[in-house]
Amino acid sequence: MDRPVKDHPFLNTIVQSKLAEVEKAEDEYPLFRLQETVRNASRNPLPLRDAWQRGNGVRTIAETKGKSPSRGVIRDPYEPESIVSGYLANGASGISVLTDGPFFGGSPNDLRILKDKLDPENRVPFLRKDFLLTPYQIWESRAMGADIVLLIARILSPRKLAELIGIARCLGLSALIEVHSREELDQALDAGADLVGVNHRDLDTMRMNMELSEKLVPHIPSDVLRVAESGLKGARDRIRMEQMGYDAVLVGESFLSAPDPGAALREFLLDVD
Repeated sequence: MDRPVKDHPFLNTIVQSKLAEVEKAEDEYPLFRLQETVRNASRNPLPLRDAWQRGNGVRTIAETKGKSPSRGVIRDPYEPESIVSGYLANGASGISVLTDGPFFGGSPNDLRILKDKLDPENRVPFLRKDFLLTPYQIWESRAMGADIVLLIARILSPRKLAELIGIARCLGLSALIEVHSREELDQALDAGADLVGVNHRDLDTMRMNMELSEKLVPHIPSDVLRVAESGLKGARDRIRMEQMGYDAVLVGESFLSAPDPGAALREFLLDVD
């Protein structure tokens, strides 16, 4: 990463932790070995635009994570296989897997295991959601079976964001660029983003701004896929996002807080009179 986030104390803590984690991973499993793994992979990433043809309604990406900085522990015990199995059985159009351990209770192995066991036919795109800062992590995402990677505009310089988008595309991955302001949206578009996620949650303060999706959507070009993230709780929220022009919504905590996350997804997908 070539831009400090000193003005964002919480994010800086995460970034420094992640850089140390990546350095250790590279020592244990060098980049050339990751590249060999990718070259020998039997499955290619699922092209997102093929999976989500426009005109078929807003898609729902269902998320799995054990905890979050805003909520603390969400599920104890955390059983991602059971959660994702329920999502797939109840109509998820995509699966978001938190692979960060210290802050979200996930593991880099989670996505690989879930994809191999629950979606061996590669029918649903899997998103690796983490704090991705380096080319190594993009290769790592491809090796673990991700179809989409999350890139957070706030923690990446314009140059680094463009570089990581380019690497992702070369590896056949879609890149979801997460933004929380007009400035970050412009940065994402300048870097060549064709998939943008508007996060209602400010990652510095954890505060929600549910009007942000409406504020930013007019500035997202029509040929860019649009995803609304965070704070969406029911079918009315989903329909509202669709009416605004969003192609997909990403939902985690409202499903995970329910006794049965899969059933919560099913209810979220119901039509509302």
